[in-house]
Amino acid sequence: MSTFSRLEVGLLIFLIIVVVLPFGLILVIAEESPYHQVFGEPVKEAAQATGITITSVKDTTWNLPGAIGGKTYVLTDNAGEVVTVYTQSFDSAQSREAAIRLYNAQPVGRGKPVGSLVVLGQHLVYVTPANSNILKNLAPELIKKISS
Repeated sequence: MSTFSRLEVGLLIFLIIVVVLPFGLILVIAEESPYHQVFGEPVKEAAQATGITITSVKDTTWNLPGAIGGKTYVLTDNAGEVVTVYTQSFDSAQSREAAIRLYNAQPVGRGKPVGSLVVLGQHLVYVTPANSNILKNLAPELIKKISS
């Protein structure tokens, strides 16, 4: 049986801190958004509450298991900025989570569009472009929907 030198023990502790600790923190800190019913049209209501103009609305259903329908909104603010917001409802937490995993599995620029994916009860809300002022204005209203 061999004994470990101080250097080997120190290296082992360093590897545990660098590799294992971050994953443990992610598991502890990250919280799943609960699946619950959010009634109405949360994006439409948030846009109206913040004074953002809804330029167009179209019914859409994503080609994903468990997707039961949603909307595509084109929104414009007073500064002339335009964003597209896609929403989709899912029939279960499992189908919603599968859609999130599929989205996160795609590398940016290779099938994954650049935007922000937001979980809102049974809905997924995708906003593009991600860094828009419209999203910053909508976010507080959407957060109210999550907590209600």
